[in-house]
Amino acid sequence: MRKEWYVLQVYSGMENKVKENIEEKVKNLGYDKYIGKIVIPEIEELNYTNRRIDRMFMSKDAELFVKKGKDVKKGDLLAKEPAIKIKSKGKIVEAKNYRKIMVETEGKKYSKTFLIPESVGVIAGLRVGKKVVSGTPLSKNFEYECDVDGEIVGIEKVKRVVVQSDSGENEVYIVPKETFKSDSYKVGTIVEPEEIIGDAKEYRAKFAGRVDIRETALIKEIRLIKTKKKNLFPGYVFIEMIYTKEVEDTIKKIPYVSTFLNIGGKPVKLQKNEISAVLRLIGEESFEKKKLQEIRTDFEIGEHIKIISGPFEYFTGKIKGIDLEKQEVKVGVSMFGRETTVTLSLSEIEKIID
Repeated sequence: MRKEWYVLQVYSGMENKVKENIEEKVKNLGYDKYIGKIVIPEIEELNYTNRRIDRMFMSKDAELFVKKGKDVKKGDLLAKEPAIKIKSKGKIVEAKNYRKIMVETEGKKYSKTFLIPESVGVIAGLRVGKKVVSGTPLSKNFEYECDVDGEIVGIEKVKRVVVQSDSGENEVYIVPKETFKSDSYKVGTIVEPEEIIGDAKEYRAKFAGRVDIRETALIKEIRLIKTKKKNLFPGYVFIEMIYTKEVEDTIKKIPYVSTFLNIGGKPVKLQKNEISAVLRLIGEESFEKKKLQEIRTDFEIGEHIKIISGPFEYFTGKIKGIDLEKQEVKVGVSMFGRETTVTLSLSEIEKIID
């Protein structure tokens, strides 16, 4: 006898638990010859709403471990900043807490870093993505201010470490606070060349998502667009098995299982074309099209947006059309006194936040 496909009706939300329980039963009872695959049909949902995008900015020296368009899982390593090493032998004469604020200028011609002592405090309201102009205060005492127009691309707690070399010159190191070896490198510590005072800083995915990457001569930016699994058939589990009354009874006794999809009390076998369609949708069988995905976004036709990457970066425009299947939008932008419609990726636009 060969295995056929059947459908279990289970408590909605408990599909994965049922699958785990069946797999445990198969292992304990040696039912491998009776039960094959157990499938919970899911599709991947890409969420382009602003609340589901994480932006990470790093130096041009950071090593990337992902490529544009790659799907990653929560916790996956995306990039790593190099460790910070001592250049010359000397003595640490200062190790103070600062807040590093990086501003990328309009046109992305260059970036500028501002160091604000933690003792004076950073002014409230500063965040990554916020536009600033020359004269914008950065510290609570208004002593430190921005002197360029641009966008904040990084805010980080750091240690400003000053090493006085044997020649009497001071070398300054800006070390991320989370990687600084505070127990080993205090004021007065003698350091040697190539000693690591700050471990390599890692950037990991905060959630499952799809990677978008932008690189300039000065910085690298990783945008992570959130993805999640969505159940195609809530309350159903598909199981490949050889039907016997004993196997049926065993499965129906598993917690959270209601019954088999049946006619007159007898479990119904799925037709080959029915199960093939399901398996193709979720990528379990070869198929000409890509694995099915669902795209979510909170952009609307007629909404004014800003363009954040590509040849029209820093332009604003109005959405004229949305194609979720292609993950594209048509945007009307004003150029040379007339409106031009351009096609952009969803990852290239952002809501205008007041």
